[in-house]
Amino acid sequence: MNICPGRNPDPVTQVNFYTLSSEDSQSRYQFACRLAEKAAALGHQVLLQTQTSEQAKILDDLMWQFKPASFLPHSIVEEQDGGEAIVISAGAYPERMTDVLINLSDQACKKPEHFKRINEILNADPDVLQAGRNSYRFYQGKGCQPETHKL
Repeated sequence: MNICPGRNPDPVTQVNFYTLSSEDSQSRYQFACRLAEKAAALGHQVLLQTQTSEQAKILDDLMWQFKPASFLPHSIVEEQDGGEAIVISAGAYPERMTDVLINLSDQACKKPEHFKRINEILNADPDVLQAGRNSYRFYQGKGCQPETHKL
């Protein structure tokens, strides 16, 4: 079991690392959208954390078009927090977001105990993989037991 002791209402934080075989950053964004869609459909609040506001904008655009027949209701925190189940942020995020974090930044979540689930999405790019290794060690140092999934 992949746990991290914490202070969220459910004292167990699941940490998962998904490694995609492609070096293409677009594949990370596509997978993040699919994961967010699945989590939101299951009733979870989802925070998509990006490294930059440019990456947040890419995800924002992709959420409007990644499925031909629909879009994912969401907001970008820098613009507003409309209370949607899916929020994208390149910086601070609403405190109400405690359920699922999908991390696309190159830094580990500094407060993993704040979330019930943390999903780190990596690809085969050497810089992304190195950042993922650093995050993995960080979570282990916080008492988490991350699981890895190669896709």
